[in-house]
Amino acid sequence: MDNYVYIVAGLPELTSGFENTGFDYKAVKEGIMELLSEKDQKLVELMEEGFDENTLGAEFYDKAAKSKNRFIREYFDFDGRLRNMKVNYLAKRLGKKGESYMVEMPDSDFEEEQQIKAILENVDFVDREEKMDELKWEKASDIARMDYFNMNAILAFLVKAKTVQRWAELDPIKGEVMFKKLVEEIRNKK
Repeated sequence: MDNYVYIVAGLPELTSGFENTGFDYKAVKEGIMELLSEKDQKLVELMEEGFDENTLGAEFYDKAAKSKNRFIREYFDFDGRLRNMKVNYLAKRLGKKGESYMVEMPDSDFEEEQQIKAILENVDFVDREEKMDELKWEKASDIARMDYFNMNAILAFLVKAKTVQRWAELDPIKGEVMFKKLVEEIRNKK
């Protein structure tokens, strides 16, 4: 079934403005899944685990690191490091040690580290989250830059589509409520 040219050509146009209202990630993903081989469907399912906050942890990131798919390996290496930086930042703001909440990642250079530090210093929560999502968008594009008609192009599209869905559902007020909930959860864990 690996007719990637057909699948990629039929994907809707996405923009990183995060203002696409009425976007239905689930419907788009299901349409793509119907056209993928069983092997490629498993890659999408693995990627979906990385979107689910309840499944994220050392086990998931280890599974992603061992994936034969380059996009999955590289994107979730980036994602794990970004999340660790966010956890560490939030923990410091709360006067806690973030290490117990972080996922162990292999030692390597993290070229986005300074950019993420600058984003985290932004006091506007909604703007900070938007800039983080823009960075994830750019990373997905960078990883699949030379992958026009293959599974990596589809995975990059799904990362972006999930981001669009997130922002279609959010608004600044809801964002502040979510942030306060996150801070409260962190405070209650220690």
